Amino acid sequence: MQGSICQKRRLLGGAAVALVLGLVVPTSRAGAQQAVNAGEVSATGAATAPSGATPQPTQKHVFRSNQTVRVLDRAQMDAAGPVGGAAQVLSYAPGANVVGYGNTGAEKYSVSINGIHQGWTGYSSAYTDTGALAITFDGVPISDVATNLWQSATLPQMSLIQNTNVTYGPGATADRWFNNVGGGIEFTPLQPTKKPGGEVELTYGSNNQKNFDFHLQTGTYHGWSTVLAGGMGNGDNFRNAPDGFNSPSEDYAAYLKTIKTFRSGSLEFGGYWGHSGAYRPPVIPTTPQPGVYTTGTTGTVLYSQQTSGYYSTLPFTTYEKKDFNTMGLLYGRINLRLDDTTKLHNLAWYTHIDRQHSRFYDLFSTGAQQYEYNNPHSDAIGDKLWLTEKLPFNTVNVGGYVIHEFYNSRNNFFNTGAPYFGNKDLANQGGKIRSSNFNQDDLAVFLQDDLSPIPNLHITPGIRFVDFQVNYGNSVQQDFALTPGAILNYSGYTACPFTPAGPAPANGYTKTQSAPCGDHQNRTGLEPSIDVSYSPLPWLNLYGGYEEAWKAPQLGGGGGLFQAVDPSTYHLALAQYYQFGFKVHLQHTRLLNNFLFGAAYFHLRYAKQEIDTALANGNTIAANGTSVYHGVNMFLDDNPIYQLHVFGNATIEGAHYTSYITGGVSYNGIPVAYVPTAIANAGAYYDYFTHGVLIEPRIWFQYTGSQHVFDNTIGAPSNQSMPSFGTLNLAVKSTVPLHLGNFGTRYIDLKLTALNVLNTRYNSFEFITSGGYFGTSYGGYRLAYPGAPFSVYGTVGVRF
Repeated sequence: MQGSICQKRRLLGGAAVALVLGLVVPTSRAGAQQAVNAGEVSATGAATAPSGATPQPTQKHVFRSNQTVRVLDRAQMDAAGPVGGAAQVLSYAPGANVVGYGNTGAEKYSVSINGIHQGWTGYSSAYTDTGALAITFDGVPISDVATNLWQSATLPQMSLIQNTNVTYGPGATADRWFNNVGGGIEFTPLQPTKKPGGEVELTYGSNNQKNFDFHLQTGTYHGWSTVLAGGMGNGDNFRNAPDGFNSPSEDYAAYLKTIKTFRSGSLEFGGYWGHSGAYRPPVIPTTPQPGVYTTGTTGTVLYSQQTSGYYSTLPFTTYEKKDFNTMGLLYGRINLRLDDTTKLHNLAWYTHIDRQHSRFYDLFSTGAQQYEYNNPHSDAIGDKLWLTEKLPFNTVNVGGYVIHEFYNSRNNFFNTGAPYFGNKDLANQGGKIRSSNFNQDDLAVFLQDDLSPIPNLHITPGIRFVDFQVNYGNSVQQDFALTPGAILNYSGYTACPFTPAGPAPANGYTKTQSAPCGDHQNRTGLEPSIDVSYSPLPWLNLYGGYEEAWKAPQLGGGGGLFQAVDPSTYHLALAQYYQFGFKVHLQHTRLLNNFLFGAAYFHLRYAKQEIDTALANGNTIAANGTSVYHGVNMFLDDNPIYQLHVFGNATIEGAHYTSYITGGVSYNGIPVAYVPTAIANAGAYYDYFTHGVLIEPRIWFQYTGSQHVFDNTIGAPSNQSMPSFGTLNLAVKSTVPLHLGNFGTRYIDLKLTALNVLNTRYNSFEFITSGGYFGTSYGGYRLAYPGAPFSVYGTVGVRF
């Protein structure tokens, strides 16, 4: 069971340890001051990008925008640590709350921005309707079209990323995709450059974590420029089991992009592949519970943070679950100048997403459904075509996109032992299976006009028509064989009844979560918006706007539409968002150098939600409701003096349900779970140049306020909350040149990163269980994911 990851994790060990701990050549680089102005150099500082490459937004671009946009550059992304992934990087954006079961990019996390959720959350997914943040890679949507979900573990290697941009609210009409309710998150990968260059890095650190990454840029040759990048890592989780099993993980990523520039535009092709695998430690009771031992339902040591240890987990033979996530992406883009005022843009792509979750040991879940094998997958193709027309007083964007995806939700809960004799492809008596096929088609047509009657005023109205179509079909009997005597029991919606023949077998019917009959549904909507920005002074921008967006509900999982819920109730969720704020941008004014500050009040009404909460046993709590979010987002960048760079991000927020109904019970007015009252982070980097060596100490702090938790005993958020927490982090980086005569100069970067240096104990996630997870006859106690303790990493990099 443990072989594949445990063997591969030794792959980087010897080389990484030797290089990081001893084989270091002292060097330095002259003029190594980091570019603080976003986008003025490439990620390596080596060369500027050719026309057509995706640029990092500059401070001036952010300042002039009529949207709230936060750009996380290389310096801020480094705060996630050298083995952190996409989710850890996002935790530094205003209003971002990140939850997971590890501290590397290989494990899976959920992310929320201002309380709007994306991804998996563990054993209680009761945020608002999930999958409501759009995720893009180099402008290409990478969320699953049918489920709306994004697997954070498919972006494990952040050395491949140039910058991360977060846009709050639905955003500009021309830039939206199919799930921009709470915002859009763009991961812009490294771009081709005009001059050749590259970098190689090795990292070793706490919990035997090892990482290798590289990138190579060819420079421009006959109009073509290419970048190739990749990385791989492995190591252990910080959770400890009494048998010594450390829940290892591994990840791999590769990326290639090439651009051809010509007189009238550019043509580009790109590809990305990411794969992560990790053993998933279970949640842990915060207090001891009778019958919950480290060895199962009987034993001597109760399993809880107070008894078995704060960071303890279960032995391999008590509980074992592997979680693998993979994404492949191919895309092409053309930007063509048709005349002096008109540009044509086209983006086409293909994505393949699959995941595999397997549980083959669980002493707390005995019986017919003791084991689980979940291997859903999806394939999507899409195309976006639009025109940009630049007129004397306005810029018009008109176009649209179409996306088609096939998604299958295959899962089997089974038992290989007597008297069941099931396996991952064989459904046994008393087991539970599903295999739902969804063909999802999303279409949008938009018109956006950026009107500027005077240079310092921009009025941007927009309108978008959206269409969501889905075809459902059942493939349970095609995908699963039955053990002798097993009889399928369809638990579909009431409009599609099915009665098994004969009496139930001794060990129970095999429950089928996929309804037996197919269906087709189609829903449409209009999305009006208007955004305004006005600069009464060169350094001040006032902005605001109102935007609406529709979103299709999540499909798949252990219940929900077309499965346990009648598809006639299929409806779109509506986001109604308004904001107003200001931005200040100053350069070279005493203590305000490259100074950018923004603050905006926001209000979001998220109506008509289908809120399905997944439980540990694969069942779903179905609810619907409307929630309201309001607060203030803030961000700051500055260089008070030339060598010192400071940054800060903060959010103050409140959220509640105006309507929340589950099981016929109304919980109107309850708070939305997992929306911290405040989130903040701040840091400072100082550049010190001495004896040819650039030394840069760094310090930063993260704070997450208290937040309400979900209560499985009532199937709704509760008025109980989990406490606030904060972590202090330190790093030091030195850069020195290595002069090689005729071969030029190479640069060696040495970095030491220490996270949670005060070793603060905190839980990143808690929920109130109904007792089903550990099989207790009662509920009402809390289960938690602890946050990572103190960890330290050393990194050696060579740039050329």
